[in-house]
Amino acid sequence: MLTGRRNSRSSRRLDHPQSGGFTLIEVALVLLIMGVVLALMVPRLRDPAHTELVSHARRLAVTLRFVRHEAILNGRTYRLNYDLNEQRYWVTSSEGEDESGSFVNETGVLVKPVTFPPPLAFSDIFLPWTAGQVREGQGFTNFYPDGVVDLTLVHLDNGQEAYTLLIDPITGHVSVAAGYHEIPG
Repeated sequence: MLTGRRNSRSSRRLDHPQSGGFTLIEVALVLLIMGVVLALMVPRLRDPAHTELVSHARRLAVTLRFVRHEAILNGRTYRLNYDLNEQRYWVTSSEGEDESGSFVNETGVLVKPVTFPPPLAFSDIFLPWTAGQVREGQGFTNFYPDGVVDLTLVHLDNGQEAYTLLIDPITGHVSVAAGYHEIPG
């Protein structure tokens, strides 16, 4: 009887081998994947100026889209105001216009004033329909209730590289591109 028990125990061990760990191939594959991911991520983590520039370019693009949608939704004119001396932008609207025809500041998470941290700055803003090329002082982009937007080209830079944002006046589409670009055509 003892031999029968031994045979059944040993057959159980053969049917269900125990896994004691990872194979060398599995460990090597995981290390290879981690190496590739780190090789792609580390250069971007080392350059905070680039990350800051891209982040603010995207945030400005989202703000431009949001303001256009608000103008259409609320049926009033909005402005995105730029102050190139103070390196900031903010949103105003025609709601509550006083007798002088001025706009009032908007409040909210997506329209709160934004000031760029140094060395990030506006290089210039090209407003061909209203002010031309603005390199200092203030300018603005109008967003009308019918969805039309003033043609605007915004250049941001961090002293090493630049990003360009172009607002299509009819569709309101905002293009973001690395580099300093002029209006096509």
